[in-house]
Amino acid sequence: MTLIHVLRTLPRTGPGGRRLANLGAALLAASSLALVSGCSEDPSSPPPSSTTTIPPGVEGLSCGEGTVEVDGECVASALEPGHYLSPLVQLQSLAEVGSHTDEVRIREDNLLLNCSYTFNVIDAEHANDMETLTGEGLKHTIPGDARTPGCKHLAWDEHLVFTTHLGNIRNPAFLSGWDITDPEAPVQLQVLQEPGISYESVDVANHNIFVGLHENGLGVYNYDAVNGFTRVGSLGGFTNAWGVAARDNHVFVADGVGGFATVDATDPALPVELGRVAVGGQARGVVVDGDFAYVASGSAGVAVVDISDLASPTVVGRADMPGTALRVAFSEGRIFVAAWNDVRVYDVTTPATPRFIAAVRIPRPFDYEEVDRELPTMRTFGVAARGQDVFIGAWENPYSYRLEPDRLAPNIRLPETAARTDFGAVAVGAAETIQLPVTNQGTAPLTLVDNWISGSSFSVAPRQALIQPGETFNLEVTYVATTTDQEVGYLHLVSDDPAAPLRKAYLVGNAPGVTVGTPLPATTATLLDGTIWTSEESSGSVLLLTYFATFCPVCANHLPDIEERFWQGYKDKGLQIIALNPRETADKIGEVQAYCDNINVSFPLGIEDPASTYAAITTNFVGPNPFPVDVLVGKDGTVRYATHEYDPDAMTALIDQLLEE
Repeated sequence: MTLIHVLRTLPRTGPGGRRLANLGAALLAASSLALVSGCSEDPSSPPPSSTTTIPPGVEGLSCGEGTVEVDGECVASALEPGHYLSPLVQLQSLAEVGSHTDEVRIREDNLLLNCSYTFNVIDAEHANDMETLTGEGLKHTIPGDARTPGCKHLAWDEHLVFTTHLGNIRNPAFLSGWDITDPEAPVQLQVLQEPGISYESVDVANHNIFVGLHENGLGVYNYDAVNGFTRVGSLGGFTNAWGVAARDNHVFVADGVGGFATVDATDPALPVELGRVAVGGQARGVVVDGDFAYVASGSAGVAVVDISDLASPTVVGRADMPGTALRVAFSEGRIFVAAWNDVRVYDVTTPATPRFIAAVRIPRPFDYEEVDRELPTMRTFGVAARGQDVFIGAWENPYSYRLEPDRLAPNIRLPETAARTDFGAVAVGAAETIQLPVTNQGTAPLTLVDNWISGSSFSVAPRQALIQPGETFNLEVTYVATTTDQEVGYLHLVSDDPAAPLRKAYLVGNAPGVTVGTPLPATTATLLDGTIWTSEESSGSVLLLTYFATFCPVCANHLPDIEERFWQGYKDKGLQIIALNPRETADKIGEVQAYCDNINVSFPLGIEDPASTYAAITTNFVGPNPFPVDVLVGKDGTVRYATHEYDPDAMTALIDQLLEE
């Protein structure tokens, strides 16, 4: 098919009045053909100096430089950027607040409460001028513990704020809180610790405190200043009670792979499960509005559940998304989702059909030696909303954004592996080509205006592309080795995304050490049951080797996602998975076992001591995220994928490919 024929298949107009025909070269780009500077059906005709229209049936139209004939008109053949404003506008970053935020929640009195390595009270009356009332934050004093941890979850009953921590090797599990009668000088509440109990999400209704207790179900507590916390009721039968939302006499529980459950707590001493429904994925967070519950379900996005009949909850809709949906908030007909690598907003005025509005990726500050490298993605675990004000709990600290829901704009998404795209070992003079998927997850067409590379050994095609909302386009990036030593390049993607007009990918060829295409070193680990595992046992199988740390907040979300997405989905298809802790010694097996019991995963786990393979793999991973690390090994024992930026979509595609080989 000729260029003319390709362009004639395009519609004449598009969003914002822009002619999609004028952008037709994007389809040509998608075919990896060069964009033309001019063309003519009659090469002997002299090119006109301006756009020319010829009546239908008249032959001999000739178009000038930078144009092409379409239906009797000469139109521009080069793509031009659109002009957009971002629907999510950053207002403030509270850098002084303690790092590793897990949860943020906004109260009606405009106090923003933050659980991280510290507990924080923030005056958020004005989202663009927030003020921390508790300085650098408060830490919990726990009997017999010198670490003074922060918290994971929080809820409140008037001036009393209740906080929880699931516990790990370095931090104890507890239920405690703060009296914020004076928000500038909170006073810690008494501490409750129950043997064998790990505390997760918490919410309050009718002065009763409801806490998800993982495999121990739902706990109901009361608090008074004299006696502290008292367990007044319990409900078992849960797989992994994680997220909790309480309303009047009812409690709604996100139960991991067990789905979503409704509970009657009219008698808090004897709560009763009313109904349950599978939601897909790992049910982690839940928020309720009217007759609907919105359940953050990990790889399954956000499930919309009709709870008008509490005995028969029904999934009626879903917001699918890349990444992992961890927490969800609701405000004014919209849900706001903390989805690991970004925060996403959906219109749910029609709950059964969530409509995407916007997403934001927050870069994490880091001083790379290579000054041209793009900053890594900030992990986002917490989100809260008040009208158009959005509060994000990111890895480093809380952020505030303003939502402008009526703005249409493109939104570029790159795979997390763009942080380090490894071409593996390539012989001098040989070429290796990798497809880099670029997704437009926005609400308007995305124009890649100029794709170019700094680094003479690398090239990219095409130079321009047009990507419609919801579609993905594959760039072809090629490495031609000029030496056996490591070579690097930087792919620059210049686009009309108003929030990220320049994105980059870091390209590496012939990297030293353990990298793509090299054999996995002989690896030995002590499993939690005391047996010894060696990598030789996985010979002939596809292996996902993942590294975690018990002190790593990200890993407490990563491992359950690996369980649901890969172990449950692929274990019967031949995929082997083993998760190793390289930071603990073999004598810590019992404590690592307790941590893993809390997060409820069933694939083999162990300790690599000494951590020689972890060290060899991560030598090439310079950056702020030492965990988790994911390595995919082919049936022939060679490393096919290695990253410390979790990208489940990329992993899924490669696992499917490796299992077929």
